This record gives sequence, structure tokens and C-alpha cells, in this order.
Amino acid sequence: MEKDNSMTINRAAGAAAISTRATDIGAEHGVVVSERIWDMGTDFGHEYAHRLDLSTVTNTVRLYFSDLDLRAFGNKSRKERVEDRLQRAIAQLVVRTPSPMYRY
Repeated sequence: MEKDNSMTINRAAGAAAISTRATDIGAEHGVVVSERIWDMGTDFGHEYAHRLDLSTVTNTVRLYFSDLDLRAFGNKSRKERVEDRLQRAIAQLVVRTPSPMYRY
């Protein structure tokens, strides 16, 4: 029972750290992440047990994480992997004005 409680705490801490990092990465790219909604799965053996929806006023992007991603977020290689995924997700939320197709 104590081990389950410890894993739950580690999982919650990892989710909070990932959420904070997503907001920080968004700010670096001029994106205001208005919502970070987690759906914490119950099948921890599933490759993508947990879901995170990052939303701006106009767009939403969905990411999936394994239980290990959350529990071991402090691990250097795991953190780099997760941050890379966050960077790609935030890039999808960046608003770009289309350039004109023709010049006069």
C-alpha cells in the first residue's frame, strides 16, 4: 500500500511538472496555454495511459504519456524526451499568419 501511495505522489508530481513545463515552453513561443487538462488513466501498463490536453483560446492539442513518463520525469533522458514532445505540441498551437501567394 505504501508503494502505491508513493507512486501516486510521483505520478502527480510528474504531471504537475509536465504541465508547468508546457506553460513555460508556450510562453517562450508567445503562446498562452489557457488550460492543461489531464486524464489520468487507470491501465498503467498501457503504453499511453495518461492524456494531456493543452488549450489556447482558439486551439487544442492532445498528448499521450506513459506512466513511466510521469513517474520518472526527473530522469534526464526521460525529461528530454517529454520536453521534445511538448515543443512539438506547442508548435502546433503557434498562430501563423499565412503569407500571400502572389506579389504585385
